[in-house]
Amino acid sequence: MVKNRKLLAEQLVEESVVLLKNENQLLPLQEGQTVAVFGRSALVTYVSGNGSGAARGAESSNIIIELEKAGISVCEELKQYYLQQREAEAANPQEEFDFSQMKEAVNSGLMYEIFGTYHAPVPEYPIPECLLTNVRDKTNTAILVLGRNAGGEECDRRLEGDYYLTEEEKKLVSQVCENFPEVIVILNVNGLIDLEWTTKYTSVKSILFLGLPGEGGAKAVAEIIKGNVSPSGKLAFTIAHRYEDYPSAKHFSWDKEKEEHILTYEDYVLDAEENGSFGFRKSPVTVYQEDIYNGYRYFSSFGKEVLFPFGHGLSYTKFALDAAAVSKEEDGITIIIDVKNVGLCAGREVVQIYVSMPDGKTEKAERELKGFAKTEVLKPGEKTSVSIHIPWDGLSCYEEKSSVWLIEKGRYKLRMGTSSEETVCICELDVSEDIIYSICRSALGLKACNDGKLTFLKKNCLKDQELPSDACGGVCEENPMYKLTLSGIDVKPEKREAGQGRQVRDFSDFTEEQLAALLVGYGSGIPFAGFLDTAFPETICDKEGKPLTCNDHPAGHNGYVSPAIKDKGIHSVFYMDGPAGIGRTAWPTEMLLACAFNKEAWYRFGEAVGAECEEAQVDVWLAPAVNLHRNPLCGRNFEYFSEDPFLTGVCACAITKGVQENHQVLVCPKHFAVNEQETYRRGNAKKQYDAVDSVITERAARELYLKPFEMLVKKANVRCIMTSFNKINGIFAGGNSDLCNRILREEWGYEGFLVTDWGDMDIVVDGADAVAAGNDVVMPGGPPVIKQILNGYREGRVTRRQLETAASHLLRVIKSLKGRNGKNGKEDI
Repeated sequence: MVKNRKLLAEQLVEESVVLLKNENQLLPLQEGQTVAVFGRSALVTYVSGNGSGAARGAESSNIIIELEKAGISVCEELKQYYLQQREAEAANPQEEFDFSQMKEAVNSGLMYEIFGTYHAPVPEYPIPECLLTNVRDKTNTAILVLGRNAGGEECDRRLEGDYYLTEEEKKLVSQVCENFPEVIVILNVNGLIDLEWTTKYTSVKSILFLGLPGEGGAKAVAEIIKGNVSPSGKLAFTIAHRYEDYPSAKHFSWDKEKEEHILTYEDYVLDAEENGSFGFRKSPVTVYQEDIYNGYRYFSSFGKEVLFPFGHGLSYTKFALDAAAVSKEEDGITIIIDVKNVGLCAGREVVQIYVSMPDGKTEKAERELKGFAKTEVLKPGEKTSVSIHIPWDGLSCYEEKSSVWLIEKGRYKLRMGTSSEETVCICELDVSEDIIYSICRSALGLKACNDGKLTFLKKNCLKDQELPSDACGGVCEENPMYKLTLSGIDVKPEKREAGQGRQVRDFSDFTEEQLAALLVGYGSGIPFAGFLDTAFPETICDKEGKPLTCNDHPAGHNGYVSPAIKDKGIHSVFYMDGPAGIGRTAWPTEMLLACAFNKEAWYRFGEAVGAECEEAQVDVWLAPAVNLHRNPLCGRNFEYFSEDPFLTGVCACAITKGVQENHQVLVCPKHFAVNEQETYRRGNAKKQYDAVDSVITERAARELYLKPFEMLVKKANVRCIMTSFNKINGIFAGGNSDLCNRILREEWGYEGFLVTDWGDMDIVVDGADAVAAGNDVVMPGGPPVIKQILNGYREGRVTRRQLETAASHLLRVIKSLKGRNGKNGKEDI
């Protein structure tokens, strides 16, 4: 049990901060060394992003204060200048939105427009030249802290003045880098920003990625700068030279204010109505044209140089890796790696295993992460061994034509390394025949009307591109140390067993109205209803005027609870956001946490958040968020782990186990699925815009964007999942039976319940269609959605059997939770 959460919050950051660059070993700084600290984020350090993924409850701390506590001398004159600027700014606060204006916003979608309004980065304070001269005379070393907190839920970031530096930042960078020969850059950011400028200033010796670190971040980074902790974080994403280098750059819409920049079906010569979008003035799309080549998969496969590769991260010491053993087991391959600290100080290393798979019936990325392990702290000269296991399904790919997961015939290269680019081949695996690992049914593919009209990225698309001559990219040794063979008799195909989730309990004593009222959230139907004082009805009534449902939860507020029907033994369940915790401890955001590459640390984080949920009587924690980093401008990248599906899945599984194995609390992974763009993800009724359509191949969806959810279902016993607002190939994710029934329940054996994202009756899936497609709870629900479900029942769009099935899924999970008000759920339901 985690006893000191504040300490854990600091330790998580210490393990996650990534040292990107450290020329001439500028870091760590010496005791008493004087530095000039620039950047408003040094004084007002960002701990969290915006929206439901925001951390709340953070104690006030900043990098300047923590540097001083760590024994670093900060130029006082510069510090006082920043304090004065901050005080002057505080005396003239900006107007904040008055939530009381939202009382009449029901069913309008307006709440999300306010919630998702873009706020540009706060301008940097100008530095007077006379102050710069005075400070320069006192030290040769400067720390420049760059902050970002723009974008967020419902709002992606901007390219100019956000990803790229603002004009004020450009001036500050010039002042600092041209006047101080030794510059340390700290990135206190909610997503990636352009770092190409750092290559143009020779004075930039060190760069630290801090991300949004929660309340323990300022102290943790000070401990690293002082050298009390050696950095051990590794990048969970790729940092390219330019925005245009990312393969999704031309297929991602981010500017709500400029209508002409929003990509639509017409931009791809597709027909909106054929794709199911009727009567809208604009039908946005985001085409996953890069296909399977997201992140490092693209850069390594197409030989594109990057600034900092996936998995990269420096230490204050050095390590030597040696492949001690590679063996074939019944269920996969086990690799033993010896790690020795050959440097001068203590530290930790992350060993990464990538697999290069041969092209065959399907084209493969040049390499994929399939395993990793982090050592304990090793003293100089100390040695340890780590074991990494790759199950057979880790070698399979999805073959669309046959709808199978296939281990294709050919030579596989197992590569050991410390980043996606720094690897060496240690084992060659010769697969003698095609091996079918799992048989599926075609689902979630492109619409027939788009067949042949879209071109997705393939290696042979770039005929003038020099590609690696073989699957090993020319880096693999001619004679790897280990050679293994694999045939069909070595691999046991995946077995599927019919789950109890298909059993439907007896609801003969329920009316259709009661069932419909049970399958929505309790409340008026407005998201964020806890902010408001509304007079709208919370439920529907029977013929005698008696409310059919109520909220009997001792702590849960309307809009975030499931309804209770007390005379039938059904009690309310309380849901609460979000990925950075529920508002007690301000935890590091997922983008930074993933950089720890440490399953044990993620487990402890989950254990601690689960305890906070129990204390607050929260039943379902609306996290983790397991969408991928597809584009650096996505406004919610800070609350997503990584560009890599395997790393994302391992993170999420460890956190889930930490919560659910120690507490009567469920996690609710989100957003299911293919929700990597915030711009118009839920449309806009006022503008007559449809919800964005994620147009994607079935293979890319299964191998990348569904994979973390699949891992959570199969490896972490997840029992609640949130569907997303967006469409997938023309069908709302929340109304997509292929996604919610065929893949999730039939193929993966999921036995939990599905809850929609918190929509407010704008351009989101109809309640009846959601239930018919496999959603079990429509949030925030209320009478408007109850009416939708009953209308759908009368029209035949949803059957009573489907209503009963959804209610069965919900009640079966509620039964596993402790009852409220001293009652035991197993007895009441």
